[in-house]
Amino acid sequence: MADITLPSSLLQPRDENEADTLLSVLGRIHDERGHFRHITEQGLQAEIAANENEEESSDTDEDEDSAEVDGAEGKDRREQLWTARAEMRQHVDSARNEALIALDFVSLLLSKDAPKQAELTMSPHLKQFIKPGTLAMDVWHNVQPDKEQQKLDDTIARSWRMQSLQASADSLLGAATRLEKNVRRETHYWEQVLSVSDKGWSISRLPRERHNLGVRFGFLEALGEFRDRGLAALRSDEDGNVLLDKGMGNNSKVLRVRIQKGDTIIGVSQMPDTSADSESALEARIRHARDSLYEEELFHEIIRESRSLASYGVDMRESIIRLPTRLSPTASLSASETHEVLIDLLPLTDIETKPREKQSEDAWAQAIALALRLFLSYTHRERLVRRSELPQPMSSAKRDTPVASIMRPVLTLLQHRTVLADISTYLQRIHKTLDAASVEASIETAPFDPALLRSAETIDALMQRGLTPIHSRLKVSLKVPHLSEALEFGIEVRTSISPPAFGSAMLVTSPIGLSRVEIPDIQELQDYLNTAIANALGQGILNKLTGWTLNDRCGVLGKANSNDKIGIEVHAGEDSAHDGLILRTPKDRFEWKAQDEMKQNGFWETVKQEVWNGA
Repeated sequence: MADITLPSSLLQPRDENEADTLLSVLGRIHDERGHFRHITEQGLQAEIAANENEEESSDTDEDEDSAEVDGAEGKDRREQLWTARAEMRQHVDSARNEALIALDFVSLLLSKDAPKQAELTMSPHLKQFIKPGTLAMDVWHNVQPDKEQQKLDDTIARSWRMQSLQASADSLLGAATRLEKNVRRETHYWEQVLSVSDKGWSISRLPRERHNLGVRFGFLEALGEFRDRGLAALRSDEDGNVLLDKGMGNNSKVLRVRIQKGDTIIGVSQMPDTSADSESALEARIRHARDSLYEEELFHEIIRESRSLASYGVDMRESIIRLPTRLSPTASLSASETHEVLIDLLPLTDIETKPREKQSEDAWAQAIALALRLFLSYTHRERLVRRSELPQPMSSAKRDTPVASIMRPVLTLLQHRTVLADISTYLQRIHKTLDAASVEASIETAPFDPALLRSAETIDALMQRGLTPIHSRLKVSLKVPHLSEALEFGIEVRTSISPPAFGSAMLVTSPIGLSRVEIPDIQELQDYLNTAIANALGQGILNKLTGWTLNDRCGVLGKANSNDKIGIEVHAGEDSAHDGLILRTPKDRFEWKAQDEMKQNGFWETVKQEVWNGA
């Protein structure tokens, strides 16, 4: 529509039936032709002739073109004209509306001062919704600027700007200080973390807190509760110091082993000296947390195992586990002579810092404590081996966690040591008794120092040998003057509390009577050896007698076709005050006491005078 030029007469919004007036015709001519002084008759005639020629040429062209094209162009032109007319009417209505609104605004503004004149020009719609006089105007005269006030305002504005700049500078300095503090704290935090990592501790992210680091100080083969407690978060305080989560390392505990005789403590295991820590505070806390967790797990495993060892005398009273040193109590021992091993869990804060005097059984208490810790480590190793194997077929049956064998080897060691001590004490008394009777004898004891344990090359070999039965050998040699070879009694002690054996067994080899006899009890061993030694002495007497026989059950020599008897008795083991050697001949009785001084002839001299010479 921009390229169509319309006559001014078509652009007037007038009624089509309205007759043209002279004034309107003159207006249109002025718009089209300009001023009348430029219109001449010659010009009008020339224009008319030109229009006629143009119409003839256009008619000629139109004859050459098709009639359909003329009809289509005329139709398009009419549509364009009607569209232009509608748009022009729309613009005119919009202008008229804006003019009326402006008129209402001015009328409302004047209604405050001249209400009657203003109401004449106000529209009915405005009068209905807005009361006249609502809007007014006033004239303000310009006030001369106050230079003093302006100067004061400039000063105040400058002060506010300076204050704002100072506050911004302080804020920036505070932010820089906080940044420097954060950098220093982070640097200190990571220095401690790297120091812990360089010492061999495992640092990793926490499973449930991926943004925090943690240190693994526990043991992966521990039970579920202790395995989960083996990971602690490394948190930072305001100064950048690393803190272990949940206060770990502060309430550390240690396993204490004591040996009690009657009501007296005669041995205590070594307690850690916390005052001599050369590590940093963080590393010391991690180490204390690890040691405490290990000790707590060890005590827990010992409690679990003690339930299955109640038949051996293991019990728990007042949070103290009590282990007997001998599995079979001896009736001759009084309550003041019984030995027990006490095991409890003690906080480090309860350890006495004062130096303690050494006691006779401190070494054994420390050895038991070390053995318990070693057997727990071996249990961890066994669990790792089982976990590395192919898993068992899936089953709905619940699999129980096997009870660790920690106290069984210790009970075996204690039982074996006690049996060896009892046998050695008995042999010492036998030797003293025979020496009082001038009977040449020698004994070879076996102190509890198993060479097999010392010869183990690996920890696995050491633990396996600690879990297997323990063997020790003792020997008693009895010299008879007229015999070229001494009579030897061998004692082999085997101790185990695992199936099929449950205690100590003594295998005795004797040159008189039965060659090999297995004896399960110390009292029976003493009775057997007393009789065996009496039989050996009787065998020495019998070699120079004719017609005599020896009853090896009671150590009595008898003569055929006669009531004469020679009896030999050896008493040792029941009471040291009654230890002695008795020789009964057909004519007299002779006795040698181990505690008496040598005031009479010896045994063989008495036999020579009273038996051999008399025979």
